[in-house]
Amino acid sequence: MKFFLKFFHRIITVLVAFYFILWETVPAFATDSGETSVPYSYVLMEGTTGTLLYSDNGNVEFPAFHSAKLMTLLLLMEAIGEGELSLDTVVKTSANANAQQGAQIWLNTGEEITIDELVKAITVGNANDAAVAIAEAVSGNVDDFTMLMNQRAEELGMLSTTYVDPTGTLDGSITTACDIATLASELSHYDELVPYFTTWMTTVRDGKTELVSTNRMILSYNGITGMKAYYSDDCLNCLIASAERNGLTMICVILGEPDEYARFTTAREKMNIGFAAYTLYTPKKTDIYVEPVSVSGGVSPEVNADIRELGSFVVRNSELESVEMKIEYFDDVIAPVSIGDKVGRVVFLVDDEERYAISIVATENIDRMNILSAVFKLLRSMLTG
Repeated sequence: MKFFLKFFHRIITVLVAFYFILWETVPAFATDSGETSVPYSYVLMEGTTGTLLYSDNGNVEFPAFHSAKLMTLLLLMEAIGEGELSLDTVVKTSANANAQQGAQIWLNTGEEITIDELVKAITVGNANDAAVAIAEAVSGNVDDFTMLMNQRAEELGMLSTTYVDPTGTLDGSITTACDIATLASELSHYDELVPYFTTWMTTVRDGKTELVSTNRMILSYNGITGMKAYYSDDCLNCLIASAERNGLTMICVILGEPDEYARFTTAREKMNIGFAAYTLYTPKKTDIYVEPVSVSGGVSPEVNADIRELGSFVVRNSELESVEMKIEYFDDVIAPVSIGDKVGRVVFLVDDEERYAISIVATENIDRMNILSAVFKLLRSMLTG
């Protein structure tokens, strides 16, 4: 009997989930001319480097809605990285989390649940109560967490984004496709989130709540790593998708799509183009020889130097043969010089256009010349002839 009840419960859960998926196809409010009042926007970005590849109305403002939960997850992962929390941390649900409306996992006030399950609830189910529970776990309260969200957005250069709560569902939270892509790019560095983002169905709360993802791309797209699909009347069908192939990370953000299925088709097309047309170019350390750099007014006339850690940059496949390197040494280096001071740079150009630069830094300290050091230098030169 228990088996049939459990089986029946699962069937009902799946049917309800697909009801909401189909409900996403409800058309947006139309004007007298028959056209939707919601703009359309899409962006394609290479996530490893944060390089914007294509954009159509990428800076048009939209309600943040569920995309704000990506910032909630980012702040959580950074807190975990600092050792303040872990996925095994147990959180006690507040009355505020319990009071959330919309998508939720029906947390009870005082209920204990792990961060692991809350992450599942956000990545698979867009749960608002789970987002508030995480916010309170990270910052103690929602207001402080929201301030942290906006501070981090500013640090990432998301200058068109404002958050008013961790869920993104309250009026006043705004963002753009470009800003969301920047956020997704930062979040894509956390490989431990991929299993959460690519889960189609799961349960939380000891099986009391079943979750079904609305991101159909996780079922079929090669290299998919996440992230989120959602619908609202104010931004229509939206998709934030990320995938990895051959060292590249493609992130596609689509906002304001009237057709639920078209967002997935478009994302596949755009990401396929990105993977086919671009390459991640990583310079070789052995190709870069750095000479000592001249220093004015120092106890030594020059300072030993080296490049900072090598990174990568994106080029079109057709541009690979056009990549050139140029080494520039600063001619105004004045003592004192400290280890790590910038004394030049290595520039990579494509058709004479700068695409990427690496700093050349001092690897030793050079003190400023004074009377005593000048005398010693003179005596040394006299003795050595």
